[in-house]
Amino acid sequence: MADEYQYSYLNEYERRYFEWAGIEVTAAEGGSAAVRMKVKPHHRGGGGSDAVNGGIGAYMFDGVLGAAVRSTWDETVAGQVTMTLTIQYLKPLLARQAVTARGNVIRRGRTAVYVQG
Repeated sequence: MADEYQYSYLNEYERRYFEWAGIEVTAAEGGSAAVRMKVKPHHRGGGGSDAVNGGIGAYMFDGVLGAAVRSTWDETVAGQVTMTLTIQYLKPLLARQAVTARGNVIRRGRTAVYVQG
């Protein structure tokens, strides 16, 4: 049986970012990352449905994209910030138990990295 993946947080801030929302980084290597969130009542959107709140989805999305970028860091990188996050909601994010997300670096320039998920 393979060992469970253990993400190495950069610092306490990054650890709190993921743990606050209950997001677990399940993979982050070579420009790709994956996260999982067990859906709790406070993650729900309106109407009492199985929909996850759009803000929680955006938070999770920003986290997985950031983890993908961080997996490409070398000794020249001092930090990173989200410059633009564009999300188009095409339909509700329905989940009874858990949600997963994946992110991939598509281009890395000298001062900016482009990621999709």
